[in-house]
Amino acid sequence: MLEAVTRTLAPSNPKIFARGLNVTYGKKQAVIDVNLDVIDRSVTSLIGPSGCGKSTFLRCLNRMNDTIPSCRVMGSIIFDGQEIAEYDPVFLRSRIGMVFQKPNPFPKSIYDNVAYGPRIHGMAKNKAELDNIVEDALRKGAIWDEVKDRLGSVGTGLSGGQQQRLCIARAIATKPEVLLMDEPCSALDPIATAQIEELIHELKKNFCVIIVTHSMQQAARVSENTAFFHLGNLVEFGETQKIFTNPDDPRTESYITGRIG
Repeated sequence: MLEAVTRTLAPSNPKIFARGLNVTYGKKQAVIDVNLDVIDRSVTSLIGPSGCGKSTFLRCLNRMNDTIPSCRVMGSIIFDGQEIAEYDPVFLRSRIGMVFQKPNPFPKSIYDNVAYGPRIHGMAKNKAELDNIVEDALRKGAIWDEVKDRLGSVGTGLSGGQQQRLCIARAIATKPEVLLMDEPCSALDPIATAQIEELIHELKKNFCVIIVTHSMQQAARVSENTAFFHLGNLVEFGETQKIFTNPDDPRTESYITGRIG
């Protein structure tokens, strides 16, 4: 059934897709035979109870799980027509950026937080080019107007919502094509959450965005497509409106209505 769902939704040329993906931590299997296509310039939400495999799946997409000795990833993940296992991990992560659950700016200036990646990857020939990259990223992160007069201030001095938008700006400064977000609003208040959701709507114009969220309301607000994970399985994947109003699998309906999870 899962493959049929994938074929129904799949575009002719998905930006990134998984086939037969299995992930284990030692003897525990966290992701079980997942097939999933992700469309470019759209938002895909991953929902499901805690421990269902959605964050593990997300971290597979830019090989973050490579850093965990007990983790074993089997199956295929294709990004722009190439197996991600064939990419240099540093280069892959410059093209598939990530924003984490808790804002984690470096203990550096606002400017240096954003300039860090472009410097490592040699994206600027001089200070003027670097200045332009930093300004562009901060504008795309919807925080430029708030910090343009204090770029030398330490990023950790910003509010929680500002720190998260700074981290988004840092992630997009290397000009990635895919942006992964792992519960980006869980540590934020409702006002900051609304700002991040508005930013996500803007980001999808230029990026492929994949977001893990425990908030079904957030998934409904920001995403075009939604994948429901349960006990390591991809139970259902489809257009967000259909998933929330007329799901095919009774487990999806049970989760959405609060009977499981």
